Amino acid sequence: MDDRQKWTYETIVARCADLIPPVDLPSHIKSGTRRTAKNTLDGITFEAVDPDRLANEFSGRKALPNFDKLPKPAPGAIDTRYAARPANASMTGMREDPQHWALKASFGATVGEGFREEWKAPPMPKPALLPQTQYGSKRISLGFGETGKRLSFTALHAAVAARECNVHIDERGFVMDTPEGAVVSPTFYGHIANELLLKTTFRDWLNGKIGDNALGWLVVEAVNRLSMRFSDAENGFAGMAGRVNNIKDPLDVKGIARTLLPIGASFDVAYFKNSTVQVNYYSYDGEKTLTLSWGGTFDKFGSKQGILK
Repeated sequence: MDDRQKWTYETIVARCADLIPPVDLPSHIKSGTRRTAKNTLDGITFEAVDPDRLANEFSGRKALPNFDKLPKPAPGAIDTRYAARPANASMTGMREDPQHWALKASFGATVGEGFREEWKAPPMPKPALLPQTQYGSKRISLGFGETGKRLSFTALHAAVAARECNVHIDERGFVMDTPEGAVVSPTFYGHIANELLLKTTFRDWLNGKIGDNALGWLVVEAVNRLSMRFSDAENGFAGMAGRVNNIKDPLDVKGIARTLLPIGASFDVAYFKNSTVQVNYYSYDGEKTLTLSWGGTFDKFGSKQGILK
């Protein structure tokens, strides 16, 4: 594995270990079958040692310590080799709510049985920790976000099938956990546009058209680094209020469509081990912002990895 593949693998394994209940992903990967992408959106593809056990664990039903020694259940009987699903389980799937239309739609492109990490709102900070003053102009805050308002909607997504499994991270996760059950957040259209259409369907089509040549991989890499930016949780739904207020009647199809249009774009200029240098361009409500940002975690910066190529 090169450095970027190693980062993808380690990031996804750590994310699985942080689930409730935790999933020890390496123990489920059949030796010699793992393929690791250079980005967490494509993730890890492999053949599972026991696909049924992996599916149960992603659904929150942790295998008991003596799993291999317990008898298999009769057809149709409850499998007592697994613990009960906890109420605060991180992942959800069609097992939990077979009639949930939104969940069913979210798994439309999933091969095999799908599981998604449900986003849960973090606890509110104490009053003393809330931002008291906003520094800088609104144009700058548009590019960088506003302290205390940025929400991370990344979510683990797993697809488990008998012959092939995939685990990756959606940068625009959109399934939220609420007291009434799983719901789909307004970030879903950003997920469809970027991660399903741009970075999967279009990228793979373009890759097929380019074929094997010296510049082909650069074009595919450029698409992987490009993202369209929408009015979503990441930027506090910037510009959304104005667009909605401009809709004059429920049949204003063009006005409704405009609320879903992108308001900018970003490009990942360079990758370090745990951080990314990114160019961001936003344009809405007559304001335009171009910023260069460096975000991520920096505790391991300075190791041999440097800038990843």
